[in-house]
Amino acid sequence: MMIAPEQELVARGCGKWSDPDVPKSGWSYAYGHDLGLGKDRHKICEMCEAIHIRFVHVMRHPTGLELETGCICAGHMEGNLAVARARDDDRKRAAERVSRRQKALAKARSQLSQIDVETESHDHMSSSVIPALERLRKVMSHRVGEAAKDAKDHDYILEHIEHIGFLAEVELAISNAKDRLQTLLLRARAEQLALELEDPVWWKTPKGRRFTTSHNDRIQIFLLPDGRWSGLYQLAGDTDATWAKRRYDDMDSAANAALAALRQKLRKLGRLAM
Repeated sequence: MMIAPEQELVARGCGKWSDPDVPKSGWSYAYGHDLGLGKDRHKICEMCEAIHIRFVHVMRHPTGLELETGCICAGHMEGNLAVARARDDDRKRAAERVSRRQKALAKARSQLSQIDVETESHDHMSSSVIPALERLRKVMSHRVGEAAKDAKDHDYILEHIEHIGFLAEVELAISNAKDRLQTLLLRARAEQLALELEDPVWWKTPKGRRFTTSHNDRIQIFLLPDGRWSGLYQLAGDTDATWAKRRYDDMDSAANAALAALRQKLRKLGRLAM
């Protein structure tokens, strides 16, 4: 049976294992932490003084001593190697989860940068951009929850904060995209309205003619009993109509005046470009 290097160092009495002033039992686990990737960030186990460790077990003794050790030394110090190994394996699994999330976060950042939030098409914004952002938000919300658990259980707090920060970026992108969608829709409606008013389609009525926009604004032109022409316009959703102040000798003049009045009102309301 092959003996693990740290186990062998314990057996050989390396480092403080041979120091008569350092207790060899009676220790308890205080807390642990991950020094991260890269051997330059790792440290030497303070008990065997030989093994480079990434996952630190901080051990305390009733005498007041505190040492940062590796898994095997910690297990011998607390008299339960199985518990120390289970604790170490749990932290390693957490570190693997963090590593996967970090790779996924980098990919998500790339995805966010590639979403065309500056599109000029309201169709593309509503059918593609906003759904893509909302899918990204759903994924990131789940990952923030996972990161929160590892932050609580294993002190990966900075990773949790980083995920929260990116989720906030996605939320802001969604808010901006929805605002932009409203702007694009208003612009498209204004452009459509301008075309309709430029070349209105009139419908004959018993006493004149009627024009209705695609947004249900309407103009009514009619013949008065004195043989002159008048008109009115009514905005979509309004219950009251605005009557023409003048009378006209022909139907076209009345219609043109009503169109001009409707255009002016729509511009004041911001529904038509100035």
